[in-house]
Amino acid sequence: MPIGVAAAAASVAGAASTWSDFTEWKQQHGRTYATTAEAAVRFGVWKSNLQRLEAACQENKHARFEADWAADWTIEELAGLRGGPLNTTGAEEQPQFDDASVGDAGPIDWVELGAVNAPVSQGRCGTCAQFSATADIEAQWFLHGHGLVKLSEQEMIDCASYTGPYGMGWVADVHKGLTTNRTYPLANHSDPTIRGCRSPCNTSAADPARSVAHVSGATCLGKPVYDDENQMLAWLQHGPLSVSVGAPAPLPPPPPLPHPHPPPHPHPNAHQVDASFGGYKRGVISGAGCNHTRVDHAVLLVGYGVDTSTVRPEPEPQPQTPDRAPAPNPCLSLGPKPLP
Repeated sequence: MPIGVAAAAASVAGAASTWSDFTEWKQQHGRTYATTAEAAVRFGVWKSNLQRLEAACQENKHARFEADWAADWTIEELAGLRGGPLNTTGAEEQPQFDDASVGDAGPIDWVELGAVNAPVSQGRCGTCAQFSATADIEAQWFLHGHGLVKLSEQEMIDCASYTGPYGMGWVADVHKGLTTNRTYPLANHSDPTIRGCRSPCNTSAADPARSVAHVSGATCLGKPVYDDENQMLAWLQHGPLSVSVGAPAPLPPPPPLPHPHPPPHPHPNAHQVDASFGGYKRGVISGAGCNHTRVDHAVLLVGYGVDTSTVRPEPEPQPQTPDRAPAPNPCLSLGPKPLP
């Protein structure tokens, strides 16, 4: 998964926690602050988050992490990006695949097979379920012979609300489809005030007559399917799946921080942080980096397989001398830099 040319990655304990590195990160991400006092507090948050990324590196030997655009956000702000526990009303117990079908299920990559559009950022908005569902519908529409179309996440966000799992209730039972992103474009999800996240449903753009992908029904898989990865792999042979994951790992909350764009409402995960998913760039999160007790984030499961390129070799020990900088951390970088 190419990410361009990364900046030389310095150890968090060394150069990567300096004010000059913070200034460079701000420039890369166009970050400004209203006062010098807020900048100082944000610098402290940024350093703390880099330490969390370093911990995530140690727990996930097959993944890469980066100080991304949200590296100066607090725990409460990061939690607000996720939708919280998902509504699973309507989950049905589905017939299980037999042993032969499970045995035949193998590696598959729906991205390579052309069923998945390029990822779209949800920005500052806690709308992961609708993004996941829209990508799921795009894939199924493709697999039914209609080509890969970019559908409207914003229509799902504004009109579907929280009807059924991932907003699928409105799409499948009421509206019976989705229009294109061109007809109902994505709002400004980078707006610091987050006012652009949701708006009243644009009934003109969302007119069923303007739907491009038509949906006759949707199923939320109940137990025992979602508790059995072999069954999930068998389902995955028929297309990508909208799934829920545990993005946060428990950490103590930081001191309160006043800032110009607080979360819109108290979030049930405000005591936790994206210790593994926050700053994730590529590779496989596993082991202690996985949260096994709570799901609060929706993504699209697009494949299964083995990629040996994600294995990160252990760095060779480097002597620490007064004239030698700390050894580079192959896991963590300050962010991508453009090609010269």
